[in-house]
Amino acid sequence: MSRSMVCNAAFAMAISLTPTVCHAQDVFGTLNASLDGVERTWFLTSQDTESQSFGMTVAIANMQSFSLWGQPTDKTVNDVKDSLLLGFDVMSVGGNAMPLNVSLTYLADGWKSGWLANEADQIVFSLKTLEKVENGILLEGNFSTTANYSDALSSGQVDPLRTMQINGSFSATLPNSLLKKQ
Repeated sequence: MSRSMVCNAAFAMAISLTPTVCHAQDVFGTLNASLDGVERTWFLTSQDTESQSFGMTVAIANMQSFSLWGQPTDKTVNDVKDSLLLGFDVMSVGGNAMPLNVSLTYLADGWKSGWLANEADQIVFSLKTLEKVENGILLEGNFSTTANYSDALSSGQVDPLRTMQINGSFSATLPNSLLKKQ
């Protein structure tokens, strides 16, 4: 065996014996929606305690706030391009959960351009399940809106003449690690 073959074999063996570090990617839910009739699925993901999705409890106001950030693949955690963001608050009144401040944003090209619905009368939203479970909070529901296009999403300005129909549902068990108290 030539010296280079021995070196290559030793190098290959060394690489195969080197421990690899893997970070577990968790998928804890999905946002399913049709964008003008085209069906899609976005994934609610976390890696350790890193996620763009979260839940927050505001004890004084008896309110909970949720941000469900759908990633375009089940392998991403912080992608903003081609992401679907659903945000809403829930106020508990007399044992009933009342959804408030619902917003839906499709980040077509990150915060550069996309579709936004954040007006109270613009979104039909139903929260079917809001339940504390062993490993977090189970959330399920539906949404429907006619969103407006924006070429500067971060400004909040939209073009009311360019619209897209978005209909969908969500199901997630938001993990305890992503739940905060204020």
